[in-house]
Amino acid sequence: MKSTIQGSLFAIGTLVLLLQPSAQAACASGGKKVGLAPSKLALKLQNQGSNGQGENSGSSIVGLWHTTFISGGALWDEAFEQWHADGTELAVDNAVPPLLGNVCVGVYKQSGPRTYSLRHVTWNWDASGAPLAGSFLLLMTVTVDPHGNTFTGNFVSDSFDTLGNVIPELHAEGTVSSERITVD
Repeated sequence: MKSTIQGSLFAIGTLVLLLQPSAQAACASGGKKVGLAPSKLALKLQNQGSNGQGENSGSSIVGLWHTTFISGGALWDEAFEQWHADGTELAVDNAVPPLLGNVCVGVYKQSGPRTYSLRHVTWNWDASGAPLAGSFLLLMTVTVDPHGNTFTGNFVSDSFDTLGNVIPELHAEGTVSSERITVD
């Protein structure tokens, strides 16, 4: 009985995925970045140098952040990023709706005093519903302020087709700024 229910749920889940409208990667769509307007967060972003685990974060990047990307003088993207102590990063951004996929992953290393370098990737999907359209790469270098409450830096992003060729019209670069989100 249990295996029949599990099998039915799996079949329904698979059918739902197959019948969904086409998807695009959140971090960069198969087309141009949507770049939604800033979200007027109702969150209290109180920055007390805590990483949410009761430790003073100092210049550590570990923790939850509200990050804004500016390119060409305009908002390019906005994300909630979770930087983990093991050198991995996870981002949920607002460039596209969650239904189209808005999660990206990355790896980082400390590259200087309070400075971190990130390699952030995801898949791109064709808006017409075609299969995988390629991949997306965001390179970011940021410096955390001495109190550990904010970081600023620069980013460069590119999208690639399925053969690994850069798609020039999807190139973007600019500045990034972020505020730590704490429990308090």
